[in-house]
Order: sequence, then C-alpha cells, then structure tokens
Amino acid sequence: METDVLEPVQLGGITQWIRIRGTSTANPVLLLMQQGPGLPIINEARAWEQRLGLEKDFTVIYWDQRGTGLSALPLRRGQGQFEITPQLMVADTIALLELLRDRYGRKPFVAGFSFGATYAARAAVLRPDLVAGIVATGMDIDIPFAEQHMYDWALATARQRGNQRAVGQLEKIGPPPHLDTRKFTTRSRWITNFGGVTTGATWNSQARTLAASLLRSPDYSPAAALRTVRGFTSSQAALLPLLASTDLVTTMPKLDVPIILVQGRLDQVAPGEATQRFYDALTAPSKQLVWFERSAHTPQYDEPARFRDVLLTLRAGDLAAT
Repeated sequence: METDVLEPVQLGGITQWIRIRGTSTANPVLLLMQQGPGLPIINEARAWEQRLGLEKDFTVIYWDQRGTGLSALPLRRGQGQFEITPQLMVADTIALLELLRDRYGRKPFVAGFSFGATYAARAAVLRPDLVAGIVATGMDIDIPFAEQHMYDWALATARQRGNQRAVGQLEKIGPPPHLDTRKFTTRSRWITNFGGVTTGATWNSQARTLAASLLRSPDYSPAAALRTVRGFTSSQAALLPLLASTDLVTTMPKLDVPIILVQGRLDQVAPGEATQRFYDALTAPSKQLVWFERSAHTPQYDEPARFRDVLLTLRAGDLAAT
C-alpha cells in the first residue's frame, strides 16, 4: 500500500515530525538522518525521491530531528523550550527506532549523514537490536582533527587562489576550535565556496536551494520556515561546544551491526584520513569503506546513482565480512 504521511511523534518528551513515504509497507524501512547541526530533511523529501528513487525499494522515513525544521524550537521564549545535547539526539534516535520497529515489525536500516551518521552509530552501539544496518556518509569521526584540517585547507586554498577576502576572514577567526556560530559559519562558508562540501555548489547557491525547498514544501508554513532558519543557529550554539571532542576512533572500537562507510574523496569537512583510521580500527559483523572519487561531503548529491546502489547493497545484505 502506498504511503505519504506527515506525522508528529513524541520523542524525548517533545513533539517531533517525520514524513513517511513509500510504495509498499512490505518494503524494508529506511530512516534518513540529516547532517547538521540544524539542517532539516522533510522539506527535501520530494527532491530526494526525484534524485535517488528510493521509495519503491524502501519505506523511507524523513525526520526533522530535535531543533531542526518542523521540530525546531518555538519562536517565542517560554513556549515549551527544550534542551539540545548530543545525548538527547542519540536518545531520540533510539526512541524513533523503537517506534519504527514496533510499527513495522522489523529493524530499520539507517542512512546517516555527517553528524546524523554519528548519532546513528552511537544509537546502534547502545541498541544494536534496533538497527538492521547503517550507511554512514561523511560521518563526523574525529572533530579536533577535522577542524584543523578544514581550517588549514581553506586558508591554503584561499592563498593559492589569491582570494584576499577569504584569507582575511579566515585569519581573523584564527585556528580552531571554532565553537561559536560566527567562527563556524565563516569557516563553513569558505569550505563550501571552495568545493569541500558539495562539488559545484557555493554557500549562496546552497542557501538559495534550501530557501526554495522550504517555500515550495507543502509541509512548512511561513512560521515553520522561520523556525527552521532560526534552528540553524540555536542548534549550532547548543551542540558545537558539546561535539568538539568527538573521537570515534578511540571511543567506538566495536559496532554490533553491519556498516557501510561512504566517503567522498574530495570531502574537506569529514576528511577521509579519519574515516580510514576508524574503518581500520572498527570491529563489526560486516563493514565496507566505499570511496566516491568525484564527491565531497555529500555523495548523495554529487553521485546519486552510485549512492543509491550502495543503499540497495545494504538492503540486499550483500556486505562482505571483513
């Protein structure tokens, strides 16, 4: 039976929102966990389907996580304000996985992106019984290493290209850690403009794409779109200091579910060196590291056909034990 439903769910004591889309509820369940901090995904549901065509093979769950999109903080102070921490993001993930398992009678697959992949893996460590397998794309693995890499790469690229504006802004914020939204945004802007996030995209083009998706989505009222935009900064302000010491190489030696690590060769946000170290050290029932040679931090956008093939590999269970 075909499904296309926008649904509020109670996770962690607050209302959060999911959109469920698929052609048959008999298909495996796939939970998508968006990158961040602060980025929604329900607004992209139709674009995801046009790009990847997943809904004939999976029942796809698009989830605006705590603090993002439809699940963002209220506009006015005192109206149900809630806390945002990595621990709560992981607890929310476990709660949603339980809900999906109970509803569909089987463990969901999870495709996580950037910090979404990090939260998914942490949830799977705590509750492997809830996860059929993970595709972790551009996973944030070693934040101290990644921050230094991003800053050095952006500054070197700016100097190489003779971009004095970029050099001046990057020198002004200084080397990491970049724990406040201003410094984080400055660094992210130049990483994006230099092609380290999505190949062929700039900070401004991505902002326009996001704005258009919010305005065109039937799920976002003007107030919800405004909450979404404000959710970027509030989520970043809450989470960046708490995520700064993330190092999965030392803190996650074992994962009791199958995992495919998807890594863009041109990714400057979650550099491949950290992913390789994590993969080499990780013990799992089955694991693969798949390199996308023409992708940066978003292989799902840069090489969508190949990314779809990876998800279908997970669905089929064709993971080579290594």
